Amino acid sequence: MFTTMLTRLTRRTARYWRRMEVAAVRFHTAKPLRRRLSRSTDEQLDRALSAAELRRSDLFTVFKGNARHRKRMAAMMTRFRLNRQRATQAFWPELREADSICADCPHVRRCIRLLEWGIGDTTARVFCPNAQLYDRINRAGRAADSTDQPQ
Repeated sequence: MFTTMLTRLTRRTARYWRRMEVAAVRFHTAKPLRRRLSRSTDEQLDRALSAAELRRSDLFTVFKGNARHRKRMAAMMTRFRLNRQRATQAFWPELREADSICADCPHVRRCIRLLEWGIGDTTARVFCPNAQLYDRINRAGRAADSTDQPQ
């Protein structure tokens, strides 16, 4: 009887530690997604993205576990009508820097009000430190679209 109880306890303990190990792996692989991009190397970030079955362009979308400032960036990129896939391919270093700028932005309240109230994107150009980058990405995307279309 004692060995049966001990066996059950051992199995239960083993299951518990397996669950804890899985939870720890999930937490540590998702960690680069919750903080600014400049604090992780590209390799760490790619590892975390592949564990979550995401691409770099998905970083600038709203999903559970993404950093709050990056969710605001995603909404602002939507407001500026940017193609996220093309932007991350052509402007990855600039977007990494923009991520840090957005994380330290002094205009967070104003940004949240703009995104919640749905005011036009011309007002974002007044206070958003990344607005010039978004405009540059947008111009590059339109130029690429015009060269892709047959004349």
